[in-house]
Amino acid sequence: MANIKVLLWFDVEDYITPEAQDAWSGALQVLKEKGIPGIFKIVGEKARLTSAQQRQDILNGLSGHEIGYHSDLHSQHPVSTEYLEHLGFREGAMEFETRERAGLEDVQRITRSPVVCYGQAGYSWAPQTFAALRKWGVPVYLDDHDQIMLEGRPFWYGGLLNFTSLTATIKLSFKEGGMERAIAEFDRYCEQSAHESVGFISIYCHECDFVCEGFWDAVNFARGRQTPREEWRPAPLKPDGEMEHWLAKLGEFIDYTLSKGQIEYITAERALSLERSQPGTLTESEVRELAATVDRELGFRELGGKSYSASELHSLFAGLLLGRELTPQLAYGPEHEAVSEARGEALRVADIKKALEAAEEPHVLGFRQLPDCYEAAGRKVSVLDLTCTMARIIRLGLRDDDTVALVEGILETERYAADNDLWGPKWRIFPENFRAPNTVRMSKLQTWTLKPALFA
Repeated sequence: MANIKVLLWFDVEDYITPEAQDAWSGALQVLKEKGIPGIFKIVGEKARLTSAQQRQDILNGLSGHEIGYHSDLHSQHPVSTEYLEHLGFREGAMEFETRERAGLEDVQRITRSPVVCYGQAGYSWAPQTFAALRKWGVPVYLDDHDQIMLEGRPFWYGGLLNFTSLTATIKLSFKEGGMERAIAEFDRYCEQSAHESVGFISIYCHECDFVCEGFWDAVNFARGRQTPREEWRPAPLKPDGEMEHWLAKLGEFIDYTLSKGQIEYITAERALSLERSQPGTLTESEVRELAATVDRELGFRELGGKSYSASELHSLFAGLLLGRELTPQLAYGPEHEAVSEARGEALRVADIKKALEAAEEPHVLGFRQLPDCYEAAGRKVSVLDLTCTMARIIRLGLRDDDTVALVEGILETERYAADNDLWGPKWRIFPENFRAPNTVRMSKLQTWTLKPALFA
């Protein structure tokens, strides 16, 4: 069986340039001729336009391909990071659902297909989107974004399987020399993945790339500009005949990749079916083995071919102390990073158990979220310190009447979240000096949900 899996995805987004529709239709025809599945992440407004134009060539051509969602309006302001930046995690998740659900439903209704994956418009990533996507039943996040990176490999974050910023990512360029560079990159990634049981290569472009010299949104929405609909202008076009030329080049590129052997083009749904990290119920000895790996530093762990996020470890440690079923439970990270009042103090194990039993965990769109802190013997204890202290209790075999020094924990997974909050230069649609410090802060807190994805 082919060990190198290729995810070929298209961000379908230009609802202003008429010629972009013909390019989309042409790309679908190329994939039909080559007999491979594509992943089409569609903007809600683009789907509505396609329906209004009665483009049956496109809608029928999507049969056999996977449908993804790419936001409702893409680059019209405020984009998702702009409207979520000043909201908390719970409030932001609800706001994203309110603003973006209609677009998702339109994409599903018009394509007559479920949405399997999502990717943000441009650079407008935000951690609150994950809870809404999970509520909608969208299991995969597919894009090219560098806010959360796990050594260039797929990972779980926010309850979704993430294919973002993979080392083996190729952005197709339909300019002179672009296909030659893509072939060289493909060869290099195939060589790197040759000895892996499963390796992934992520390849993407936009439908408008085949026919446009520039981007439709740069013309109308760059640097925070919100051009009224009646003044929208299409993107500049390539010369006549260029679209057909580059569509043919896409076909040639696909032919080349298939000639390598051990290559299989797959959908995000198929990739999800290959993932094997999700654990079932554990034994007491397995939880003790996991607790033995945690001292001050808390992060994801692997055991017996399964992976566990920090929030899943929290649930397992609490379950063992309270005599509950040892099935890991995902919970979103807390709203804020709290500081324990009891630092430097020793607490009775019985008081820590009482704190766990008495705590009312918050929820985000119906999903569990870790509280900022617990109250043990009248003192506030952060969820981070409490989790590391639970690991110490288990590791030392302490009983209810024993005391334990509170561990001052470190969430080591935060290092997988980028620190730079100046996002304006990263995407031409943002105002040039746009900053997202709250988004960056929350992205770190949500690394409680981060863990490697494992494939077979």
